[in-house]
Amino acid sequence: MRSLISVLVFTCLAVDAQTFDLDGAEPGWSAVLRSLGQVPAHQGKANTVWLSGKESPQTAQSLLDSGTQIILVGLSPLSTHFGIKASGNSVSIRQIRDVSSPDLPIVWEAEEQILRSTLSDAWQVRAKDRWSEAPVLSIRKFTSGAILWTATTIGESGYERYPFLPQALLAAGLKGPVRGTGLWAFFDAGFRQRADLAYLVAQWKLAGIGAIHVTSWQFDGAEPARAEWLAKLIALCHESLIQVYAWVELPHVSERFWIDHPECRERTATGMEASLDWRRLTNLVNPKCAAMAETSVLSLLRSFDWDGVNLGELYFESLEGHQNPARFTPFNDDVRAEYRVLHGRDPLDDLKGGELPALLEYRANLAARLQADWLSKLETIRREKPNFDIVLTHIDDRFDTRMRDALGADAARLLRGTEGQGTGFLIEDPATVWHLGPSRYSEIRKRYEGLTQDPDRLSIDLNIVDRYQDVYPTRRQTGAELAQLVHEASANFSQVALYFEYSLRPVDLPVLGLAAARVASWKQEDGVVDVKLSGPARLLWSGAARVNGILWPLTDGEALILPEGQWRIERASEMPSTRVRDMNMRLESLTQDDTGYTIHFHSRSKGTLLVESSGGVERIAIARGKGSYRITAKPLAAAAASSSTQLLRPH
Repeated sequence: MRSLISVLVFTCLAVDAQTFDLDGAEPGWSAVLRSLGQVPAHQGKANTVWLSGKESPQTAQSLLDSGTQIILVGLSPLSTHFGIKASGNSVSIRQIRDVSSPDLPIVWEAEEQILRSTLSDAWQVRAKDRWSEAPVLSIRKFTSGAILWTATTIGESGYERYPFLPQALLAAGLKGPVRGTGLWAFFDAGFRQRADLAYLVAQWKLAGIGAIHVTSWQFDGAEPARAEWLAKLIALCHESLIQVYAWVELPHVSERFWIDHPECRERTATGMEASLDWRRLTNLVNPKCAAMAETSVLSLLRSFDWDGVNLGELYFESLEGHQNPARFTPFNDDVRAEYRVLHGRDPLDDLKGGELPALLEYRANLAARLQADWLSKLETIRREKPNFDIVLTHIDDRFDTRMRDALGADAARLLRGTEGQGTGFLIEDPATVWHLGPSRYSEIRKRYEGLTQDPDRLSIDLNIVDRYQDVYPTRRQTGAELAQLVHEASANFSQVALYFEYSLRPVDLPVLGLAAARVASWKQEDGVVDVKLSGPARLLWSGAARVNGILWPLTDGEALILPEGQWRIERASEMPSTRVRDMNMRLESLTQDDTGYTIHFHSRSKGTLLVESSGGVERIAIARGKGSYRITAKPLAAAAASSSTQLLRPH
């Protein structure tokens, strides 16, 4: 049994400061705060400070009166002063319940013995021991500041015991004015049949989601009402400047295709039809089946107002590889005949005889051939719609090298084969590494250095799902762990995708934008903010602002849109006459001259600018690629109606 005496303090200045000084603190606190966009204070006053625990109640109260939030860990004279007392009884803690998600099992890897505490009525208990109901996480609010208290240390990673620390910090008053932009999320329409689409889209927008990737196969041959539902979803997303991609999951074409074309069903090494999990795999080697699949997929892409397509996971089963013949593919008649021509024997004989090198190399070559073939098919859509984006989702086989033999996946070859084509590459970390910590994303990024001349092509896909490994404290990534995953992924990749939208807990949505923010430094003094950003972001700022001396035209009055760089932000007396309220492209820079501004950006697909002037709000359509938009110092003509559109080609 231990009684912990430690204090952490963070100060909320008038303009939402977000710096900390944690000298001597447990490493977990730094990880949690960094994942919420907080940064170390190199100069000036920090709003998060680790104290020794010997400070007097008067010192603590003075900090609270000035808007400080104090974090107390364990029992101490200071916690006693503020209404937390030991009851004299010890409690064994292994499972807790948190108000952020009361039905979620939260299990610690190791049991912890503590003295049970009693709290005064001024405290709001956020987490309790599941069985004894002893409080383990609480907050107490004051007129300006607040106290957050945990009964134990939080662990080296920051999420081992209290997964919803971010939510508790926000409830206690932690501010994060910088929000990352442009997250992607996969959207499984099967889970949202009865959802209010307008509400969903609004939630995505608040969470900083800039594009969704929709399960397109669920709309193959859809009834009119179903097709209308999808068209409405796309329209609502576009209204909110959220882009929509058709998520294609070959060799699964669709449930309808599987039913209508039994002759095209893939076979496993045991001769069974390859209906594996939710995917119904199609034999794409057979020319007739491939042609029918092409007709189905391309018809679907032409039928809706998609911004692009995500060609996902076009390789084979399974993660267990040849060791599980019941899931090992492809073994349809066409593949077996082709293999016999190439090698003079049936691939099943090689599998049974343990002659694997030739078979595994054949699978990798076949996957690469199919990928190239289907990319050429998708290029026909791009020729019809020049602003159409193409993204590949591909399992990582560089960090977990077993994936090439297991699935036939070869990321390096696919990257080389698509060089210069403007094709995005979304790396999916396999299920075999889902239990590893956030630091894996920097390691994955290292494995892809030098494989492409355009590193901005590289994106990362985070699987937010229930994991099969023994993981603590929650089966699915949530709270502090999710925040750290998003934060580390955003630090290493220009684009982060979340699989999938439905698996995200509602309590986590407000945390995503904070976690995606790439704040390198922050200094705030006398109402002036000096911030260095490692990527584009939105900075919460009410009213007009000057940024590096420029009257900033990228604002809706509540937030500034900023590119990567070092920025000095000050109050301005009035808004520019013409300004960009919102945009869904990657902002690269802004320049100013005597007659106005030039905004430089990059858009993966057709983008949109919302430009406000005395004539109203105009929606400007932006072509795919690098481009710029000119704002003159004079207001736009009054004839600029909200429905008008101008397509700007890249410069």
